Amino acid sequence: MSNFTDFFPAAAGGGGGGIPKYQDFTSSGTFTPTQALIDKGGRVAYLAVGGGQRGFWQYSSNDYPEGGTGGQVKFGYATLTGTTGCAVTIGAGGTGDGSGGGDTTIAFNSAGGTAITSKGGSGGATSYVGPGGGAKMSVSGSTLNKAGAQSGALGFGGGGSAQKSAAEQSTGIISPLANTGGGSGKGTNAANGFVRITWFE
Repeated sequence: MSNFTDFFPAAAGGGGGGIPKYQDFTSSGTFTPTQALIDKGGRVAYLAVGGGQRGFWQYSSNDYPEGGTGGQVKFGYATLTGTTGCAVTIGAGGTGDGSGGGDTTIAFNSAGGTAITSKGGSGGATSYVGPGGGAKMSVSGSTLNKAGAQSGALGFGGGGSAQKSAAEQSTGIISPLANTGGGSGKGTNAANGFVRITWFE
């Protein structure tokens, strides 16, 4: 297992100070590496979350509601070599029943690193882009069958609830919090994605 200071040499003491800096993105923008960051080795950590999928009825009979799928959650590090601005695109949550979330991207390649993509949620309960699969509900005669939604990671990307009525709903999210990449229940917009970039100078 690697030490934190293997990735962030400035945190080890000396002239670096060891206090991290970070920039959050709840809407699309640009991350611009400073020369001080490059001089310290150019290492950054990132958390990137794709947009969630909105819940939907699987069939026109309204007997098979499905919760939307949460957006993909990625976290890791990149090494940058230049100070060129890197475009950050925040994936939008789905706004039409069944519509998938948008991809969240970080163009670290503009500054000598590797581009990052966190996929938007899609596919409902039966197939999904991780980590939060949506819930599923089916009705056969008078029997109600429920499959619970999968939770996300680090508080992001949870799956949406299958909601046939206020009294009949599965586990999962109905109305996700903003910028969590969460899927939603039917009739409710899913959440947009999120990016955090952390570094030392």
